[in-house]
Amino acid sequence: MCKMSLDNCNDDNDDERPKTPLEEDCCGSGCTPCIFDVHKTLLREWEECKTENNVSLHLIPGQYVMLHSWSKSRPYTPIAWTYKSLVFLVKVYEHGEFSSLLKNAPIGSGINIRGPYGDFKYERNSFRQIVMFSIGSGIAALYPVAKAIVDDETEFTRVHLVAGFRSIKHVPLKKELTHLADYWNFKCTLQLSQLNNKTISLHGFNINAGRLRKTLVADYLQSNDTETTLILICGTSQFNQSMKKWLQEMNYTHIHIFE
Repeated sequence: MCKMSLDNCNDDNDDERPKTPLEEDCCGSGCTPCIFDVHKTLLREWEECKTENNVSLHLIPGQYVMLHSWSKSRPYTPIAWTYKSLVFLVKVYEHGEFSSLLKNAPIGSGINIRGPYGDFKYERNSFRQIVMFSIGSGIAALYPVAKAIVDDETEFTRVHLVAGFRSIKHVPLKKELTHLADYWNFKCTLQLSQLNNKTISLHGFNINAGRLRKTLVADYLQSNDTETTLILICGTSQFNQSMKKWLQEMNYTHIHIFE
């Protein structure tokens, strides 16, 4: 996986608005173009430039956007953003055409963005705990939600992120997750399918061997109350549906899946 940022590189427009001519500035001779025609053109260009340079991004954690370029479109969830830039976590697949194009795109390439999309909404302190389950690049949807909660000093909700990967080298955002783990209300567990019983120590992480399965999910949730726990899920379609089925069998009703 790699991180990629898209920036609105236009500088802020500091040019003054074109000054409106006075009536006496026109000679009245029917000139083409008239001084008022020139002003109208300059004003239109100024307005267009101002609009372009003041495009701002308004996202909430968990939302995604559509990237469109090379006559192709793909959904991606930003892991961080400012009012004019986006940072994405992109998994580059061996035969993934769009992800490969993104990886090899020259700086300055044009990529259209549409969105944001997504119906996830979270109200501050509405749950006692939030348990997040992800595999692979699904962590991209959950990380911004966890960060927003941890960064909010008025939040008392505890967050436990359980993320599944093949091995430790496939785990992205180690630095970012380690930073969150320094807070009292965040815990991260890495479920590694290819751990091979080797002892691995990584500051801020609990590391367990094996794939996420129903018995493990039950263990991670055993001390939680079903009414005060929100479950967030993001992974493959098969993983999402299996998780939903297991959780419903455990009587959890507050479940949101990031498709």
